[in-house]
Amino acid sequence: MFLRVLIFIILIFLVYRIITSMRRARLSKNESERVIPPQPSAEDLVEDPVCRKNVPVSQAYKKEISGRIYYFCSKHCCDKYMSSEDR
Repeated sequence: MFLRVLIFIILIFLVYRIITSMRRARLSKNESERVIPPQPSAEDLVEDPVCRKNVPVSQAYKKEISGRIYYFCSKHCCDKYMSSEDR
């Protein structure tokens, strides 16, 4: 009787080990096939002279004033700067 219980426990343990090793193999295969999305490249930030917000150069509103390029976070800030400069 004891021997049958011991054999049964050993069989259960072996089945458990086989199932867990198959799961690990499947998970590692999925991880190796996973595509890592490209990281966004670092971009220079410029400061808006009106609201002092930092904005990436590619998203900034650009305006050339007296031969110099100014960067703004929005057209609203650009208009505000232009109206304050007229005074």
